[in-house]
Amino acid sequence: MAYVTGPTVKQVLHDLFDYEVSDADAETIAHSAGAMQTLSSQLGALGLNEVEPPFGYPTLNAEAERLGKIKS
Repeated sequence: MAYVTGPTVKQVLHDLFDYEVSDADAETIAHSAGAMQTLSSQLGALGLNEVEPPFGYPTLNAEAERLGKIKS
């Protein structure tokens, strides 16, 4: 897995968003990004295949139906 560095974060923010950050902030962002990359590789082991996203279409439909029953 690629390692995210502070200089890389600074360059991406500058090139894509014309945004400047301090070296310390760039290192903090890089550290957070690295942690997220590491943890994201473990999501498959959690067994979440049957769990709907909190705002998925079936969930929204069920909530609309529930609210419709309350109004009636």
